[in-house]
Amino acid sequence: MQKKYNFDLFVIGGGSGGVRAARVASSNGLKVGLAEGWDLGGTCVNRGCIPKKLYSFSSHFWEEMEIMKSFGWSVKSSKFDWTQLVKNKRKELLRLNKIYKDLLKKSGVTIFNEYASFQGKNFLKVGKKKISSKKFLIAVGTKPKKLKFSANDEIITSDDAFDLKELPKKILILGGGYIAVEFASIFNGLGVDTTVCIRGKKILKDFDDEISSILMEQMSFKGVKFITENFPNEISFSRNFFTVDFGRNNNFKYDLVFQALGREPNLDKLNIDNTKITRSSDGSIVVNDYFRTSKKNVYAIGDIINRIQLTPVAISEAMNLIDNFSRKNKIKFKYENIPTAVFSNPNLATVGLTEKQAKKKYKKIAVFKSNFKPLKHSLSDSKERVFIKLIVNSLNDKILGLHYVGENAPEIIQGFSVAVVNGLTKKQLDDTIGIHPTSAEEIVTLKK
Repeated sequence: MQKKYNFDLFVIGGGSGGVRAARVASSNGLKVGLAEGWDLGGTCVNRGCIPKKLYSFSSHFWEEMEIMKSFGWSVKSSKFDWTQLVKNKRKELLRLNKIYKDLLKKSGVTIFNEYASFQGKNFLKVGKKKISSKKFLIAVGTKPKKLKFSANDEIITSDDAFDLKELPKKILILGGGYIAVEFASIFNGLGVDTTVCIRGKKILKDFDDEISSILMEQMSFKGVKFITENFPNEISFSRNFFTVDFGRNNNFKYDLVFQALGREPNLDKLNIDNTKITRSSDGSIVVNDYFRTSKKNVYAIGDIINRIQLTPVAISEAMNLIDNFSRKNKIKFKYENIPTAVFSNPNLATVGLTEKQAKKKYKKIAVFKSNFKPLKHSLSDSKERVFIKLIVNSLNDKILGLHYVGENAPEIIQGFSVAVVNGLTKKQLDDTIGIHPTSAEEIVTLKK
């Protein structure tokens, strides 16, 4: 006989958004359950943001040692141990998983370490347990999208990249989005012969055109190769290497191929068709301004609704949703001016509109730029440069967008995003004294 459980809110998915929603709802007095068949923390903690940033740190150290020489340091020997990095990463993720579990338990959330499956719009099956709830929240996220090639079983995605048994000598990365770009910088920095293949002319097509071009140039200087306006017809695997056919007798061999071609809804186990919830053409769940699906007792947040797929956004959506449960006058979530970063080498970060978006939306804009070699690299042969782009509404002087390529770009843009979100003007930046010598001071001294 199935054991039955009844809840006020049942959360499906233990990623950042789901965990935050469950914790806050439980703290507000609701009886809350959460199902997660994998590790708590979701993509971000286990196979996304956190391990990616750790590996990004690791990939920068070889370059740092080269720069050290220009400051008088003698580096006699260096050795990188991929196995040790993977081992240390796993240890850190286990620590984070435990933190998430403890936070949920302390909040009074009942945790089910199994996948949930809809049996109808009003109840779930979780393992052998039957779950009913007044409200359901879907926060199952997304998974890597894969094209079909002969070698599909051997081609990896970002889910696999952090736990490779050994580093390849030569890798081909398919795709030009931020995941492809970040992993290209990681592998290149760890000494792997790295090639990025894109169908278009440049990477990061959803970012400002100019900063995308600048980053692509900077990555090329550091050794990343790019195949543009081309894509494999077929990829086969034999004798421990991949043969990639680009047509016209252009065949190349690689030790590893990595697909980073976007993500798709992670709905395989959920049996969502049993709910008849409305979905968009890309398979994501359609919600209204308050995250309610087409079924009034079912809500969805995070990557699965395909608005802005970022961890802090999912967490903020969760807070907005749970807060609205107790409000008569509900508040809509604001998606404008959300800062974001690409942890490439060099880093890229941005907040606000691109130049193209600003020109479409406003009658007259002003664009301020700075392109310079940072002081840290001035004694070396490094070609790395910092590029800053500020976009302003000429009619009222308000800042519309800020884009930065260079070391610590995410840390810098995080601070300056407060200015953009709160409608500060270019004059208010000009009235701010810079900290010298820093790269960030250029933002408050920009001139046409």
